[in-house]
Amino acid sequence: MNFIYVLYDAVLLWIERGAGYFSAAFSYYAPLALVPLLLFSVTVVGFFYGETYAGMIFTNWGSVLGDDLVALIRLALENLDTETKASQIPIVAVSFFLGFYMVALNVLSEGFLRLWGREQRGFVYFLQKSARAIIFLLVLQMYLMVLIAFQFFITLPVFGNFFIINTLFLYVSTAVFFTFLYRFLAKHSPSWTACTVGALVSALLFVLIKTLVAIYVAHTPVLTLYGAAGLILILFVWVYVLAVIIFYGAAVAGVYDKISTATPRRNTNLKL
Repeated sequence: MNFIYVLYDAVLLWIERGAGYFSAAFSYYAPLALVPLLLFSVTVVGFFYGETYAGMIFTNWGSVLGDDLVALIRLALENLDTETKASQIPIVAVSFFLGFYMVALNVLSEGFLRLWGREQRGFVYFLQKSARAIIFLLVLQMYLMVLIAFQFFITLPVFGNFFIINTLFLYVSTAVFFTFLYRFLAKHSPSWTACTVGALVSALLFVLIKTLVAIYVAHTPVLTLYGAAGLILILFVWVYVLAVIIFYGAAVAGVYDKISTATPRRNTNLKL
């Protein structure tokens, strides 16, 4: 198997199946669910590590977006947390934010199935997608707890604050997360091996583009051109880039799975 052709075919598949549309749709819904999702994650993870430490970790992870945008998200979290403790958040609002979260993840799963040629329709399928989205929320919290534990471990004085160690840890942890994302979020996903290959590719792109986005945020005149709205624009751009990377990894997984499952059949036919 020539892996270069796998990457090339994945690009063609990404374009042919309209992954750009799903990336744009995800980048629209995801920011609307970001603040309540962060608040939920800080609360759950903070129960084990303390909300102060958990909040500091999330802030450090989000620093790639720029200090101004991180400050804006932190302010929104504080406001939502205050309103929640004061019992001023109505059930309708909670359902509203939860709905955006489910829609965002449903867009991901629908895009995966479109890339893999395994689309499904119907109300029952919609309920299954929504159930998987909720279950994945719990999986995400467990993943964050493990991630923060390793984050604390590698920052011990014996390891030092080495760039290579931090980058390697980011790559491995992202690859593991993407593997579970491809495998469990959508029904009828490719094999574990194919999902892992796609995750390794998308994680590598994530680490590389993360640096480029940080440079872009640091030097672009977006804030000057758009004022306060530039902060939201940066968030949309970053989420869109992330979605593009995720869907490309899914395309790689789909192509790899198709080739790996087709090869044995050719061999069998030759033997016959």
